[in-house]
Amino acid sequence: MAAPQPAAGPSAKRDRSSKPINVKADELKADNKGKTAIFTGRVVARQEDVTIYSDKLIIYYGEKDDQVEKIEAVGSVRILQTNRVGTGGHALYESKEGKITLTINPKVTQEKDSVTGKVIVYYLDEDRSVVTSGENSRVEAVIHPKQGSGSKKNDAKKQP
Repeated sequence: MAAPQPAAGPSAKRDRSSKPINVKADELKADNKGKTAIFTGRVVARQEDVTIYSDKLIIYYGEKDDQVEKIEAVGSVRILQTNRVGTGGHALYESKEGKITLTINPKVTQEKDSVTGKVIVYYLDEDRSVVTSGENSRVEAVIHPKQGSGSKKNDAKKQP
């Protein structure tokens, strides 16, 4: 997990709220009046480059019928996006903001690096995250140096 980087301007965030979502599950309970769809049992949901696995998934629709306001994943949550994997007991995916909030033993790994805490918020298109600690726990990160990032032996011998 690379150190958080500043956002690459307002264009870095993509609004996914009107993008199609493909969901597979054992059962679906739709509530058109309440603007929700509840999927249960071995749920797999895909929207563009984000895949969410969970025991239960609730989709909350916005004012417009074609927009997803947020997606709540509950139980055995695993979220994949390119080389990043987030896990936890609960996740809230706000597609308009391009933001995922992981709770209940959350962990995010990217390549060999990982981070844990009480709450992990990561921004899908901004290559940044915010990790907060709990009352009796601290944020923990494991960061591996990238190849070629160390100083070379000959650097110390060079003189101006």
